[in-house]
Amino acid sequence: MKRRSLLIATLLPAAAASVMAAPDLAQSVRERLQQPEWLRGDFTQTKRVPGFAKPLVSSGNFVAARGRGVLWRTLKPFASELRLTQNEIRASQGGQTSMRLDASREPAVRLITTLMFALLNGDVSSLAELFELSGGAQGASWQLSLVPKRGPLQQVLKKVEVEGDGFVRRIQLYEANGDESLIQIQNPRTEGAAEPGLFQ
Repeated sequence: MKRRSLLIATLLPAAAASVMAAPDLAQSVRERLQQPEWLRGDFTQTKRVPGFAKPLVSSGNFVAARGRGVLWRTLKPFASELRLTQNEIRASQGGQTSMRLDASREPAVRLITTLMFALLNGDVSSLAELFELSGGAQGASWQLSLVPKRGPLQQVLKKVEVEGDGFVRRIQLYEANGDESLIQIQNPRTEGAAEPGLFQ
């Protein structure tokens, strides 16, 4: 459980919105989200842990490549990297791998990577396989509430709330152990050269 909590912790106000059925909601959000092959941006994460008065705040940048992976580079308070692909999650510090989890051995790895890929790449419909979806959209803005269906994901998450427009802007994670993480995305952009070897 501690490993799974670590994975999520290191990973992301909309206008009033009308309630929609899940298929319509997924389609509505997908229509609003840009779906670039490469997405870059900055993030700030605020993590609250029961029993601790002050939240843990970290910041850095990320690269998401559709169908390839997501790389989180934490710059403050300590430099580290978290690389997610379809097959594994790998954490490193100072260029040295500190943790490596294989999706074939850790079912939670597949679930977490599916969640992050879907959120950052605009594949909302795939989330319906893992979550009960609710929320709405109005104008350019949208919001989603994701409650895990019965299965392994319930051991990790209670709920995920996501807000955005053409990009995901805010991800609130409510973990099963009581921890809460707020990831705020800043300066999302689609420009920049591709990095083919980044997720090999």
